Amino acid sequence: MIERRGKNGKGRPRKKPLDKEIENDLIAENQRLRERLEYVEAENEYLKKLDALVRAEEQKNGKKRK
Repeated sequence: MIERRGKNGKGRPRKKPLDKEIENDLIAENQRLRERLEYVEAENEYLKKLDALVRAEEQKNGKKRK
């Protein structure tokens, strides 16, 4: 067996830097996805509140949901 620990190890290989165009595309995509996530989270909160209001109204009137 070969000993792989110690000072002779080369460690993790270095990553090549991305081209500026690719990096800018990734940044733009990341921003677009963050905005979409924010929109979907707000929509989800709205629907939760709407559902709670509908349930409260049905409970108040004594009706059951299907």
